[in-house]
Amino acid sequence: MPPETDKLTGLLTRTAFHEQAGRAMNSDSEGLALIWFNLDNFKMFNKRFGFPRGDELLREIAAIIRVIFPNNLSARFSDDNFAVLTDWASMEINSNMVQEYLYALHEDITLRLRAGIYFPSSGEDIRSCCDRAKLAADSIRKNHSVNSCMFHDAMSRELELQQHILDNLDGAIQNGAIRVLYQPIVRLSTGEICEAEALARWNDGELGTISPADFIPTLEEYREIHRLDIHALKQVCRDYRARSLKGLPVLPVSVNLSRLDFELCDILQEVELAVTLNEIPRNMLRLEITESIGDEDTTVLNLGIERFRAMGYEVWMDDFGSGYSSLNVLKDYNFDTIKFDMKFLHGFDIKKSEKAKYIISSNLQMARLMGMQALAEGVETAEQLEYLRSIGFDKAQGYYFGRPMNLDEIFSLGRASEK
Repeated sequence: MPPETDKLTGLLTRTAFHEQAGRAMNSDSEGLALIWFNLDNFKMFNKRFGFPRGDELLREIAAIIRVIFPNNLSARFSDDNFAVLTDWASMEINSNMVQEYLYALHEDITLRLRAGIYFPSSGEDIRSCCDRAKLAADSIRKNHSVNSCMFHDAMSRELELQQHILDNLDGAIQNGAIRVLYQPIVRLSTGEICEAEALARWNDGELGTISPADFIPTLEEYREIHRLDIHALKQVCRDYRARSLKGLPVLPVSVNLSRLDFELCDILQEVELAVTLNEIPRNMLRLEITESIGDEDTTVLNLGIERFRAMGYEVWMDDFGSGYSSLNVLKDYNFDTIKFDMKFLHGFDIKKSEKAKYIISSNLQMARLMGMQALAEGVETAEQLEYLRSIGFDKAQGYYFGRPMNLDEIFSLGRASEK
């Protein structure tokens, strides 16, 4: 098989596609469309059915693409990502046909192939075109009502923001543009502040405030999130030590870890180093991991969690209830505390919605039976607080108690229980 073709699927490789599509666009880009295909949850498919079946699925998708786009350039870029350079007249119909063929082959399994579409200009860099088509596909990741999307200018601004985040991460860490603030966590039985969560905030010299909703997903997507998490961890430990050296009271602090941290670095070693250098007791640091951990293979992460717990760290599950895999996560992992995401309460009247009450209370009882503490995050009203207290939540946090602030300010609230 020629070296410019992918060994598994027979489609062009990324490099060959860049070269051949680039030449085609430079010759005449009028009427061309670039389609980026991405298969949802491919890693979960491999986990469920095995890698040989996963390889067969990729070959099937490649065969479908060849049938529907017989005279066009098509490539497999990596894993479950494919690209096609075709004409704009039939691109949307044909991109949807790929999905229909896939449904027909696998009626017993839900497989979704998202398509992002971009119309290149003459002389435009093919790599940038691919980035824009991919961004369009990524934009409908959580919108299951559509399978294809065309790139538009707002996405271009998003792409520019992503690039700015990646280009300026090092400088932001070094010059203090990324800092750590703390949100109080309250023990509901006493009303005292018993812990705090460390949250990264980015005040950029050029763009102003960059939202965590922008920089965290970007750093995860481009596998740079461990650099942010390690920076935040070190700052938390330094802040803790600074108060300790002055003889001031301290509180246990929770820090956020991405599931990717367990793949991209030796996160246990990074935590141990920061804790040792700053002489912090392990029981004063909590490690929060998001519920999206359920999307990946459990082996590496499960081992990491158990190693942390064996060494005396509490490990918390963050954002419980925000995804689709809550029960699987509780089955596969051992946590000390579950943080319930109250976002799903928005739009509900707690006094009137028996359904909302049942969802919360039943999940709370499940956590209790598994020996875990329960913390409600995102609490914004006295009504929510009173209900959560009445059904037995241990702790809560949210804007009702205070927005993220400097560590010293938490103690100035006057309700912190000193350690």
